[in-house]
Amino acid sequence: VCVCARARARTNTRHLRKLGFKKVYHKRQDFFQKVNDPDFMQSIELIWDNPPYTGAVLKERILRSLVASGKKFVLLLPSSILHSKLLQDIADLGKVQCVIPRKVYVRKTGADAVPFKYLVWLCYGTSLPRDIMFV
Repeated sequence: VCVCARARARTNTRHLRKLGFKKVYHKRQDFFQKVNDPDFMQSIELIWDNPPYTGAVLKERILRSLVASGKKFVLLLPSSILHSKLLQDIADLGKVQCVIPRKVYVRKTGADAVPFKYLVWLCYGTSLPRDIMFV
């Protein structure tokens, strides 16, 4: 599993290992360089990330890169992604599934965690038992 999120590297890695993932790659490196590195991409099975919400252009670039890579991925995104034209235009919708968390807490550096609504885990190519899962 490759986890690209920059924050809380040790915590995320530890949590994923507790869930049973044996090989977790979590380093502070340029995502776009790694996704275009064939040796690296061949060494991983899944990309799991919480990309920055800094703008539509960056989200689109991340989604296009991941879909083009052919790798399975899971991204925490606003739920509006599920009915967006972007997703319809670039993805095979037959490979799209989602996990809808009942609660998501967002923590800004140096601040308390706050509930954040309307996020989903967009799953692509993951072959989950159901297309929509609530957790």
